Amino acid sequence: MTNLPIWRRLAWRLGASFLLLTAIAVLLSGFLQYRAQEQWLRQSLGSLLLNIARTGALLVDGDLHQTVVAAARSDTPEYAKLRRELVRIQETNQLGDAVYTLTDVHGATARFAVVSNGLVPVGLEYRLAPEIQPILRRVLTEGIPAYTGIYVSSSGTWITAFAPVKNSAGQTVAALDVDFRVDVYLGELAAVRRRFYLHSLAGAILALIAGVLLARQITRPVVQLSALARGIVEGHFATNVRVAARDEIGMLGNVLHLMAERLNVSHRSMTEVLVRALEARGEAAGSLQRLADASAAVSEHLELSPTQREALELGALLHDIGEIRVPEAVLQKPGLLAPHEREIVRRHPEWGVELLETVPLLTPALDVVGSHHEHYDGSGYPHGLTGETIPLTARIFAVVDALDAMTHDRPYRRARPLAEALGILRENAGTQFDPRVVDAALKIPPARWAEVLGCQVSLAEDAPRANPAGG
Repeated sequence: MTNLPIWRRLAWRLGASFLLLTAIAVLLSGFLQYRAQEQWLRQSLGSLLLNIARTGALLVDGDLHQTVVAAARSDTPEYAKLRRELVRIQETNQLGDAVYTLTDVHGATARFAVVSNGLVPVGLEYRLAPEIQPILRRVLTEGIPAYTGIYVSSSGTWITAFAPVKNSAGQTVAALDVDFRVDVYLGELAAVRRRFYLHSLAGAILALIAGVLLARQITRPVVQLSALARGIVEGHFATNVRVAARDEIGMLGNVLHLMAERLNVSHRSMTEVLVRALEARGEAAGSLQRLADASAAVSEHLELSPTQREALELGALLHDIGEIRVPEAVLQKPGLLAPHEREIVRRHPEWGVELLETVPLLTPALDVVGSHHEHYDGSGYPHGLTGETIPLTARIFAVVDALDAMTHDRPYRRARPLAEALGILRENAGTQFDPRVVDAALKIPPARWAEVLGCQVSLAEDAPRANPAGG
């Protein structure tokens, strides 16, 4: 046996085979992981920019935009107002490059309209990169938001999202453009790829001695990254899974964490922008957050999952977003509404669903937005749902919204005392409200309600009661 050449010895052949298979497996696995993460990175950046563009387009007045384009001047009050909105979009989402609107796409050119930095005159010709021409045309002709792939222009490597700006007649009059430089991310991915191949080769050489240990070290961070990615897909952007590995997989984990943090910041910023926009339409400052806090207080006495609690909070903040499409004169009317005006207002839950269902990060709010005016006995609107067919988050918010409305002044009536408002909830349990949710609300001490709702409570109301839920 000692006379056999080394390449014919069984131990060497087995070792060489194991080494070769391990090297191939490690290299192939790493390549596939890299490609998947690269694709995820591109899609995540595109989705992030698309959500920013969609939300920003809601803040741009299409009729005012038409006026600015027709005037072709950047020194008018109308231009200044639209520019302030674009600046707010840029600053809220921490974008390093200007946000702007484009019109008049012809062939490979378009024209600037409003630019957040104010440095470009209205109507200046803008030459479009070939990759974005069909995307921009589709946004303007079909009115559908879209984003490009990663493309290279004379100023760098970019990914761009467009969203249609529409006037009061629903016509697309411009496209809101949100750009993002991806040079840094692509450089990091290239560095990850190079390091991965080097480390994989070294790992394959040591596989004969430490194969099991090496496999365990490789699979553990992959599982952690998978858990983090799954949490992000489900909307849990604050998921904290730190990869302890210091190799290329650890670097990839850091990139993934950076993306998750940016998505989380964007999601919160987008919600805050929408809340401010709603409050500017007539809601008292802080009233939407008050409703969210009150909903959370009731949910503490019910069995809700963390996902349901997050959906309830988001729904409370955006419950009346459909009122953006209700005329200002109807919303602010001090007296009783005419029948046709009531019909317009009663459509706001459906309009709210239409607005939010196109924004994946905001879809958890749909149950509250679409069903918070449903009644437990089926007499509500817009669909006349009954009992348990009404989403639980919507049933909770319906009770909180009613209590908040009764304990605060309205243009047509004075606020009711807290005790009287709680009594009305009790009387309407089983008809307008879910009895189980009403019981949960009645378990909360009046002093706690006064703190959350910002209303007054008398000493008699705050005294302990033997059966706060009644009969």
